Amino acid sequence: MKNYKDRNYRKVKNADDSYTYIITVDGEDVEVSAEIYKYYAASDRQMEYMEYDLKRDRVQKDASGKTVFDENGLPVILPEREISLDKLIDEDWDYPSSEPSPEDAVIGQFEIKALYKSLDLLDDDERELIDALFFEGMTIREYAGLTGQSKSNVGRQKAKILGKLKIFLTN
Repeated sequence: MKNYKDRNYRKVKNADDSYTYIITVDGEDVEVSAEIYKYYAASDRQMEYMEYDLKRDRVQKDASGKTVFDENGLPVILPEREISLDKLIDEDWDYPSSEPSPEDAVIGQFEIKALYKSLDLLDDDERELIDALFFEGMTIREYAGLTGQSKSNVGRQKAKILGKLKIFLTN
């Protein structure tokens, strides 16, 4: 945490009880308005929070605000709220890859082949509905308007066909 004397801004009380706001820039003191000073101080505190407060070890406290101790008499340390990628790499953390594993890729290919085989077992009208809704991105309303059917009828057909596909895929 920054020491009060290490800050590069300060508020000086004048003889007439007014204040002068000063920010040191490149070694020179610059007088600024109260608004700029307040914004600068708030930004500095926010940066301090991001750099220090989030990363420091924190201790668990009870409802009354007192530190909780473990069975050895040591304070219970809470995990950090933010951990940098550098720290994870330094500590050899193992985190999952965003790439699918070879096993998942193979299983996915089998599932896709099984789905297409199941789709081939549908009647022409059923396949047309599924193609329109899931492969062409049509809505039930659009498909109903295109075919002259009611939305509720198309919705029932969709549910029936999906149930049929589920049976094909689970057998």
